[in-house]
Amino acid sequence: MKAKEFTCCICKQRCKGYGNNPYGAMMRDDEGNVIELTFEPEDVCCNECNSRYVIPGRLYKMSRGR
Repeated sequence: MKAKEFTCCICKQRCKGYGNNPYGAMMRDDEGNVIELTFEPEDVCCNECNSRYVIPGRLYKMSRGR
């Protein structure tokens, strides 16, 4: 079975696989503030962005009770 190809909604790289749900992804803006990213319902992210932005973002939100 051939792997699905997609473009990561965070880093914009072409990737193979099924992708990950990007909701909850957070990163710092140019001033160092933590911001939550917004996405379309069909968006998916790559494994690297999932590890760098989504999982830490979700943990951050849980620690803040949001």
